[in-house]
Amino acid sequence: MKRIALAATVACALAPQCAWAQDGRVSLDGELSYGLDVVPPDVVDTSPDQDRIRSVFDGEIGVNYDIGPAIVRASGGFRIFPSNSDYNRYPLAIGARFDLPLSSDGRTKLRLLPSYEYVFGNHGRVFDRPRLDAQLIHRHNAEHTTTVRLRYGHRNQTERRFSGYDQSEWLGEIRHFWRPNNGPTRINASLLGLHANAEANRFSYNGYGTLLTARTDIREDLQAYGRLYLVHRDYKAPFSSLYPYKRKDTQLRLTGGLEKRLNERFSLFGEAGYARNNSNVPTRRYDGFVGRIGIILR
Repeated sequence: MKRIALAATVACALAPQCAWAQDGRVSLDGELSYGLDVVPPDVVDTSPDQDRIRSVFDGEIGVNYDIGPAIVRASGGFRIFPSNSDYNRYPLAIGARFDLPLSSDGRTKLRLLPSYEYVFGNHGRVFDRPRLDAQLIHRHNAEHTTTVRLRYGHRNQTERRFSGYDQSEWLGEIRHFWRPNNGPTRINASLLGLHANAEANRFSYNGYGTLLTARTDIREDLQAYGRLYLVHRDYKAPFSSLYPYKRKDTQLRLTGGLEKRLNERFSLFGEAGYARNNSNVPTRRYDGFVGRIGIILR
């Protein structure tokens, strides 16, 4: 019943008569897709022959309300794996965005993004997580913007499957945005630092990596985009009695796609790529094709 209710919510959001949020202060957005992706990272399978890339239905609907000093957002969604309902996730989230100007010309500002996420599955709560994201943003000119970001979160995981996954999570990022000649191409390049301190040290890690994204107009109603995510993680303790050594992962995800605008509210998209986690623990190793097709509401 929970899946049906969430699916109905997204279906309503994608219907024009449900797009009521047009008064300038309230906006509605959503996305519905189907494809192949990686199962949730908190799923621990003891079989080295596991298949971690599965077919999945994704959907999310969000409502944004501009209250003046802040924009408040509430969202709900689903992530359904037809091959195994134990992987299913139904996230609910609420958050806000505050922009505090730090210069008289408006080119430097501090952005604060507090949020709270509650995720449940077919058998109850999976985890909940409060987060605080702080970003120092400086716009050099029309072409270049630099952002320094620090995010903290605490993940409170259910212990129904295994214990010790509760963790404090830190993300540090230096990001530069470039819009060549102030034209239709937008490029973001980030350096990432990660730290997780879990109850069980086998889930604690330090990590570093990079994130690159790019988007450009092919024509007025068609955009191409790409994304590269590459992160290495070093874990602090042996993974298990079966694999009694410290885990090391290098995660790669490379995707590209097209987005076709149908009208002012709706767009279709399709993307494809490759995902790999090169781990010294066989049960955490995977690689293969990922991709999805879907519709976007703005």
